[in-house]
Amino acid sequence: MNRQQAILFVNNIDNLKKTKALLRDIIANDSQGWQRYAKKLLKYIESDFNGLAAFSIIAAKGNKKLPFYAFSSLALADCPGAGSCKSFCYSLKAWRYPAAFFRQLQNSLLLRYKPQVVKNAFYSIPKNKTLRLYVDGDFYSIENLRFWMDACKGRKDLQVYGYSKSWRIFLQLNATGYAWPSNYLTNASSGSIYAGTGLQNAFLKLPVVRGSFDAVKVDKRFIDSRAYQDKTRPLSKEYRATVARILKGAGGRGFACPGNCGNCLPAGRHACGSKQFTGVKIGIGVH
Repeated sequence: MNRQQAILFVNNIDNLKKTKALLRDIIANDSQGWQRYAKKLLKYIESDFNGLAAFSIIAAKGNKKLPFYAFSSLALADCPGAGSCKSFCYSLKAWRYPAAFFRQLQNSLLLRYKPQVVKNAFYSIPKNKTLRLYVDGDFYSIENLRFWMDACKGRKDLQVYGYSKSWRIFLQLNATGYAWPSNYLTNASSGSIYAGTGLQNAFLKLPVVRGSFDAVKVDKRFIDSRAYQDKTRPLSKEYRATVARILKGAGGRGFACPGNCGNCLPAGRHACGSKQFTGVKIGIGVH
């Protein structure tokens, strides 16, 4: 499946009939790998999303880069605040893997047609865990944002964090007098269509917003050496010092993301989900 075909799914995310037709086309005409995963998802959709999901809804295994529980939906389809980030979005790179693409697609469909299935998966997370909400995708409507914030209130033992460009939606919900959950924290992700506007300043003042997370341009040698991936990578120390300097130059305090949440801070803590880093600019090199 190529990028053009993937965009067709994005553009038809609210049309279940069309989505099923696109899946049937993949099954009939694409390579075996894509066919197999498309069949799994189509079968699940045609069961009215009953029974075992085609793909895991909440990723639980974790890895060195992200040792937490994680939820994703379909990038671009669920990114109303996306702007310049479309040119460097890492989520789109994952679309070359059928399991990753169809997992994102499945979750976007569940949120629209069977949100209770997603809520059940969320409530099934073991106690006292950390969840990164929206590794891929974002809050796409005020109703969707309220759904997740209410879910967080129902699991106060969880620590939930993420990144968002859907600043207008947050402000719309806030304007209703909504009481935000105490166990959720988000970051103002760079590349938003609202960057540099009054919406950005207003968003940063919300109680659930830690601060900004910025993608900054760095020297090519840092990218070639993959210094942005982990503290153990060659040039990582110099790379992180460079990122922090760029952020400080833009005003305020700066902290460089080391590339994974596993060694961001001592004792498995992570700056992006920490209230101790409220107002601190966190950044990573564009790669």
